[in-house]
Amino acid sequence: MKSDARSAMKWKSAGVENPLYTNAELWDAALGEFSERSFGESSLNDILKAAGINKGSFYYRFNDKKDLYLSVFSRLAVEKLELFRKYDDGNADADFFESIRTKAMLGIRFARKDPRYGSLSRRFLTEDIAFRDSVLLEFGGLSENFLLRMVEDAQKKGRIRADIAAEVLAEVFAILLERIDKVITPDMDDGQILLKVEELISVLRDGTAVA
Repeated sequence: MKSDARSAMKWKSAGVENPLYTNAELWDAALGEFSERSFGESSLNDILKAAGINKGSFYYRFNDKKDLYLSVFSRLAVEKLELFRKYDDGNADADFFESIRTKAMLGIRFARKDPRYGSLSRRFLTEDIAFRDSVLLEFGGLSENFLLRMVEDAQKKGRIRADIAAEVLAEVFAILLERIDKVITPDMDDGQILLKVEELISVLRDGTAVA
């Protein structure tokens, strides 16, 4: 991950708070635009017009459209991890897979806060690979780093296989948590969602748990 001093996000390099936390209009306009159009097709002018912000005010806080795009993802990533931490039982002896199950359900709850969250995630996967890589270099390891600590702890305690690199397992679990919306449909009730999550967890448990 890049250091703050080299970040493409102006506010991060300056060591200040993400401006999207204090400007609800810009946050709403940017989230709407980027969730509906690809990065190349999205219009910064349309975003600023919808937010009622002039260009001088925008460029005081952001470098360019990509800076704004990254800032949207940064806010979403941080808020999701905060949700995980808030509802983590903090019990060092808790079952590893039960913890993953809880986080998967929290991820679904987070995505349901606003349908644009899932739309933006799916839209991102259709972007050019080079562009996606440039975005991930900024903060793409947040979920993996969070899960890596969980995996390493579980391996030390003999709860999951230690013959598979912790980094690889963390990436697998991150994919589950980040992309679980792909197997959850809007018409599913809570019971159906729970069953689907249990199916996915069973696959991971059978393939990684110590026999």
